[in-house]
Amino acid sequence: MTKFLSICSLIAMLLSGCGSDFPGQPSDVTRVQQNKYPNGNLKEEIPYNKDSRIHGLKRAFYDNGQLRAEENYKNGKKDGISREYSRNGQLLEEVHFKDNRGYGDFASYYENGNMRAKGKLLGYNEDGMPEFEGNYKEYYENGTLMCDYNFDNKGKFDGVQKRYDENGALEDEENYKNGLKNGVFREYKKGRL
Repeated sequence: MTKFLSICSLIAMLLSGCGSDFPGQPSDVTRVQQNKYPNGNLKEEIPYNKDSRIHGLKRAFYDNGQLRAEENYKNGKKDGISREYSRNGQLLEEVHFKDNRGYGDFASYYENGNMRAKGKLLGYNEDGMPEFEGNYKEYYENGTLMCDYNFDNKGKFDGVQKRYDENGALEDEENYKNGLKNGVFREYKKGRL
């Protein structure tokens, strides 16, 4: 009897630990569609739940097999971190999503690994353009600061906005309040007023 209970316990533990039939996917994923390139390499993996909605980690690949993108979905909507990579595996962009809306920390990079832009994503406007809140910075490919912008919590310019040349010299600055110019516009030549 003890041996029978031990075997039943072992089987129950194994079955409860199985989770998803698809490694790396949530337990409620019922199928994963795999599309391939003509050369036979995997093009994308798309996980679905019982309602045929994308659910779990969707992955896309370059024709050489290198990972191109990872996007987390929940019931057909982006939910979690989405990442995009270059052909050589360098991270190009990282965006957080909740309920199909981009939000929170945003970062993008050049193929050489240098930062391209960073800020706090508020969402996207009707044209699909990102809107930010707080401080947002863009950089030249050489790593030098290109612009230093400030936004209010509605995505409008607010405070001092600065732009720099590729050598890091200040080109111009202007002040905004509630998305409207407010104050003097200053233009610089080689960093001098």
